[in-house]
Amino acid sequence: MIKSHNKSSILLSILLIFFATSLYAKGASAKMIKHAPFANGECGKCHVDKKGKNAKLKDEVSELCYSCHKTYKKNNFIHGPVAAGACTLCHDPHESKNPKLLLNSSINELCTSCHTEKGEMLKTKSNIHPPVKDKCTNCHDPHAENFKFQLKADRKKDLCLMCHVEKKERITNSKIKHGAIEMGDKCIGCHNPHTSGNPKLLRAEDSKTLCLKCHNKSVTTDEDNQKLLNIGEHLAKNTDWHGPILWGDCAACHNPHGSNNFRMLKKPFPKGSTVKFSADGYICFNCHEPKKITDKYTIEDTNFRDGDKNIHYIHVNSKRITCRACHDFHGTKKYPHHLREESTFGTAKFSIRYIGSPTGGSCDPICHNRRSYDRNSKLINSEPPTK
Repeated sequence: MIKSHNKSSILLSILLIFFATSLYAKGASAKMIKHAPFANGECGKCHVDKKGKNAKLKDEVSELCYSCHKTYKKNNFIHGPVAAGACTLCHDPHESKNPKLLLNSSINELCTSCHTEKGEMLKTKSNIHPPVKDKCTNCHDPHAENFKFQLKADRKKDLCLMCHVEKKERITNSKIKHGAIEMGDKCIGCHNPHTSGNPKLLRAEDSKTLCLKCHNKSVTTDEDNQKLLNIGEHLAKNTDWHGPILWGDCAACHNPHGSNNFRMLKKPFPKGSTVKFSADGYICFNCHEPKKITDKYTIEDTNFRDGDKNIHYIHVNSKRITCRACHDFHGTKKYPHHLREESTFGTAKFSIRYIGSPTGGSCDPICHNRRSYDRNSKLINSEPPTK
């Protein structure tokens, strides 16, 4: 009679043998992707020795491959290993556990075995383009293509828009188009198509730094053939910056891919110095509270008031003066609250001549004589008459 502990040992041995056999079978099945000539025992298709016992081949590797597989000689751009006829640098000619008889289980692992700098980039960068993270062949043909770097479309824009269809729609249909998208390196002039340590795969730490690579000179617009301000120079001279500039976020107000609004703004903004006020007509009120303009009397919503009389209301809501007539929305130097030193009204250019005080201030533009306001005690000359 077999003792109970011997029964346990025998049962354990049987289980171990079964487990080991299963692992072997699994490993063996993983190697069952075979090249057709090899699987069919047709060694003579490639080897001089029809039984394949001698490694000598009947022709160059590439010519042997092309005798069955598509040739890439007519393509404009051919991947280096393909051009060199080194098919076996990526594929096993007999069998592999990987699809396409590849030498590596991961496409990216295979690509970065040669493209080591890309491999290092994938390991060290925090922001990886999803198609790149998935597999290189989402964008590149591993053999040959008619576009540079064996890309499946032109790398500067067309390839990007194959996936970014919402950007294609905006770029195509926006009335105001961003020149950067159609010149130079187009999309990849601003975005790195592989990885970046910056949001949105930007080639700079923030949108302001990126924008100023072009907007450090005067640029002529396509929309109205006007020369834009040299923003880089303007910001260098006027260091009291508007909030979005301080945050390095030009894209908080502007859509870099195109817009139907003036100056590619994300929401409307008046072009001129006078217009009937509507909060929906100003991108400013994405951040600023409309009550600053709409409340005729207040002691909370604005400091631009005479006692409780809202001077913003008088200028903007009553006189239809736009925000841009008095404020610079990028940066200023001399006056607080981003007040301009000079402004325009129609074709007239004039100085605002602002003088501040602890509880108010005054200005003397061309619209009216010098008028003052004081938050603590209402002044009789606070409301500017119409000339």
